[in-house]
Amino acid sequence: MLPAIEAAGIAREGGPIGVMLCEHEEGRKLVAKLKEAVSILKTGDQSAAAAIQEAGNQYIVLLTDHIAKENNVLFVMVEERLDGAEDERLFEAFEQLERDRIGVGKHEEFHELLEQIQNVYLK
Repeated sequence: MLPAIEAAGIAREGGPIGVMLCEHEEGRKLVAKLKEAVSILKTGDQSAAAAIQEAGNQYIVLLTDHIAKENNVLFVMVEERLDGAEDERLFEAFEQLERDRIGVGKHEEFHELLEQIQNVYLK
């Protein structure tokens, strides 16, 4: 998707793409912190629970802000610049990615899981 966005005239460096990529890297670092803290917690060290909570909260804030930027800035810019044929080509590429790498039906499974988690923890 990034090459198509850049080809549509949206800059990587100093633009929204660069911000998104930095946030992706920050997210990977937070996931690594979560994994490390969970491993420590599994050894019985209860002090790791605070690290899990802190990294989890940071990840929630990051994802919430990131998704808002995607929806309200980046995607709006992309929609303004892509023609219908390129938009359709990108849609098909995402569908192919889901079939080949994620698995058919996984997207729906993730949404169902998120709904279950929301029902348990946010109600």
